[in-house]
Amino acid sequence: MRISAVATITTVYPGPRGGAIFSGTDTAGKRRRFVASYNRIFRAPVVGETWSLTGEIHRHSRYGEQVHVERASLIQPRGQLIIDFLSKHPAFDSLGIGKAKATRLWKNFGPDLYEILSRGDLEKLTYVLPEETAKKLVEAWQAVSEEADIISFLDAHGFEARLAEKVRKIWHGEALTKLKENPYRMLAFAGWEKVDRMSRALGVTPGDPRRQVAAVEACLYQRLDGKHTLTPRAMLLEGVCTAMGTHNPGVARAAVDRAISEYAIVATGDGYQPLGAAVMEKTITKYFHELLADTAGPERNLFSSNLLSILVEAITRFEECAGLRLNAGQRRGVEMPFYHRLSVLTGGAGTGKTTVLQVIHRIAEQIAVPVLQMALSGRAAQRLRETTGRPASTIAAFLLAAEQQGANPESEPLVIIDESSMLDLPLMYRLVRALPVRTRLLLVGDPSQLPPIGFGLVFQVLAATAHIPKVDLMEVHRQAQSSGIPQIAREIRHGIVPPLPAFAGLSVGVSFIEADDGEVMDHILAVLTEWSGCNDTQILSVTKRGASGTKNINATLHAMTAAAKPKLEGWEFAEADPIIYLMNDYRKELWNGSLGRIEKVLNSNGRQAIMCSLDGAWHEISEEDFHRLDLAYAITVHKAQGSQFKRVIVPIAKTRLLDRTLIYTALTRGVEQAVFVGDRSAFNAAVTAPPHSHERQVGFSI
Repeated sequence: MRISAVATITTVYPGPRGGAIFSGTDTAGKRRRFVASYNRIFRAPVVGETWSLTGEIHRHSRYGEQVHVERASLIQPRGQLIIDFLSKHPAFDSLGIGKAKATRLWKNFGPDLYEILSRGDLEKLTYVLPEETAKKLVEAWQAVSEEADIISFLDAHGFEARLAEKVRKIWHGEALTKLKENPYRMLAFAGWEKVDRMSRALGVTPGDPRRQVAAVEACLYQRLDGKHTLTPRAMLLEGVCTAMGTHNPGVARAAVDRAISEYAIVATGDGYQPLGAAVMEKTITKYFHELLADTAGPERNLFSSNLLSILVEAITRFEECAGLRLNAGQRRGVEMPFYHRLSVLTGGAGTGKTTVLQVIHRIAEQIAVPVLQMALSGRAAQRLRETTGRPASTIAAFLLAAEQQGANPESEPLVIIDESSMLDLPLMYRLVRALPVRTRLLLVGDPSQLPPIGFGLVFQVLAATAHIPKVDLMEVHRQAQSSGIPQIAREIRHGIVPPLPAFAGLSVGVSFIEADDGEVMDHILAVLTEWSGCNDTQILSVTKRGASGTKNINATLHAMTAAAKPKLEGWEFAEADPIIYLMNDYRKELWNGSLGRIEKVLNSNGRQAIMCSLDGAWHEISEEDFHRLDLAYAITVHKAQGSQFKRVIVPIAKTRLLDRTLIYTALTRGVEQAVFVGDRSAFNAAVTAPPHSHERQVGFSI
């Protein structure tokens, strides 16, 4: 049965993948339980809020009637619903507005209470409340009611309600005023067609200057979505004509000129940039130029006068302790950050980047230079800690600490950033603004790996710039050569399709199983059966969707293995399932990409939890945090970057995401064995074609 109800929320539990399970009392006084998936509700409700909800009633064996929500919207409480809203909503907790005071307000003002609060009529409110409490009540009311007003405005113009929180965070109490003043401000959150349609409905004419500038910005924003920070002139003019619905290039030129005059965009020698991207690239360029100008060069050094003897002694001692000999490239890599304030260390799989970092740490400690090392993902930072034996943090943790404490102007640290190929323009911009002025910066990575998910390129540009101090490690270590993975990776890195044998069970090396989409899962199961004695295996998918995507593989393997295992009610998890943590949680020391396994399902007094191992540590996770987890029989290659596994399976299907960098990155996650399964022609085409990152047009250069 389908129902519609207005309910005041009484209890809330975050649901699967960002949805929510919650209860509320409707206007007839009946308590109802609601289940809303992430794509049916823009955020979890808050206790005390009033929501309009529509959905189908289903009977649950344990919980009875549940309304499966199809449509949900936050509404301003009217009538006596205001009593519950004021007494239960967390926004009013600190004001001491309990049930009694809320009821007294209603008795004094009745239905007029809504308007009194909305217009901030302190004179009337102070009949019931102390003046200071009345002021704070009005402030809190206007803050929480603003969201509902924005939702109503967006909904009326066909926008998703989930955008309301983003809009409110940027403009706070002025959000609606700002949007009505210039509706094209919504381009920060939505595409041109929808925003232009709303703007025209609000009275903006075709030739309005606001529309001219917005059409130009929309084209550049669209290019940013494609990872480009620079747009050639001809391409921009064509895009503006399309957006404005004209074939007259003069109209487009006038729009571009106006956008430049209003400082909405920046003209460069090669084209145009959005103002934000241009500022970021200019800031990074200036910072790097300052580092390069302050460099000492090999004839002098940045530290003690006897640095050369310290370097030689440290390298010799390391070689004796480790039982290995550094090659010429590794020696140059060790010396480089002590002679240059900006330097780049690159190298493919097995070339010894980690060995170089270990020696750098020893030397830095000997000459009392503080080292800060970090990586983008928590998983990569953990691996950096393990391989160097020194502290490492995520970049997000460093930025948070820098924001809270500020940079020490006297500090002259050596900053090492690993997996630097993953750094996009906005993140590098935030980094250079947070780093001390006298930083020595060493960027470490492999430009052949996956490029940044966000827009822009930095590390890849630096690695390809001749005058940047750089060491490219080429020689593969003997111990790494034994698997054959580095040799195959080197061929793929250079666009050469390697000859790959058929899969031959548990062994070392790289193989390929050709299969249609419908056969991929069967072959994955066959490989896993052959590897049943090996625990350190991982399936790495190109995409989340499709026959070869993580969702299908995870669902299939979960269904096969979880049938006889204790399960979590309402969640697709069971004991022994491999899991991945989806965000950084500094309190629990868990990171976006932390991998592990559910060891035990816990259930006490109707409250569910799990005991699990993640990154080698035990954690108890309650149901409120289950939405932070996902199955990890298969994870995306992007999630795996910065990790390594003894054996990997990589399903291959024809998709726009498949390119050389993705195949190379997936392959080099394997230490001993890698098996590709799927479309061999798609594999070959991706290896031989230029990587997608080569197509990115950026304004950054040194």
